[in-house]
Amino acid sequence: MRVVQILLVASYWLSACAMEPDAEASRASPADQILDAAARVTGAAEYAEQLHVLAEATVTGPGDSFRTLIHSSSDGRVRMEQTPFGFLAGVGEAGGWLQDPATGEVGELGGAASFVLGHELHMLALHPLSRLSSPRIAVPSAEDPAGALGITFSLPSEDSLVVYYSAADTIPIGLRVAYTDPNVVVSWSDWVERRGLQLFGEALFRQGQDVFSYTYDRVEVGTLPDSIFEPPGS
Repeated sequence: MRVVQILLVASYWLSACAMEPDAEASRASPADQILDAAARVTGAAEYAEQLHVLAEATVTGPGDSFRTLIHSSSDGRVRMEQTPFGFLAGVGEAGGWLQDPATGEVGELGGAASFVLGHELHMLALHPLSRLSSPRIAVPSAEDPAGALGITFSLPSEDSLVVYYSAADTIPIGLRVAYTDPNVVVSWSDWVERRGLQLFGEALFRQGQDVFSYTYDRVEVGTLPDSIFEPPGS
């Protein structure tokens, strides 16, 4: 029954896309048309040139609470900090970097790149093509949220993830990281408008029995200094 519902929703969207009178839009794939609609609904379409987002959250989960701070630019640069763990990493002009919390030395980002990407939630919701590529309608899964359309994106690592959009209004509602076991499922809620953008204030990470709740007490949109994306001491 769940698969039938998703296929009916997808069929509706495909039909709606086919009736689009704009010639350029009608040439776009169904996935691209859903992304365009989502960009209009969230206001991200007005930030086509460059988008900078700062998002800071308190996280509670199976263990102690901690803080996460993300600086994201739609040109691919990012900086991520987690305290009190001392995690500090980013992507600057010269590429990805990671600071060793024990020694303070800076090395290559390496395998931590997917960890950083997985926390750039606001950028993934508002401007997914700044981080991901090759959007296409996702194959329905039992883990799909109700009333949602999934779009599968490719990652630089050749893995993929699925971003979900509400079938009712194309607002982004979460994502699923399908290359982990168990899968990581993220949902977004508590939306507010700031500077013409729809931004969520809460996120839930679910991985197996573990649930991490992110409460964002600071989400800002504006210009970030170039230096924020560079490693300490550069």
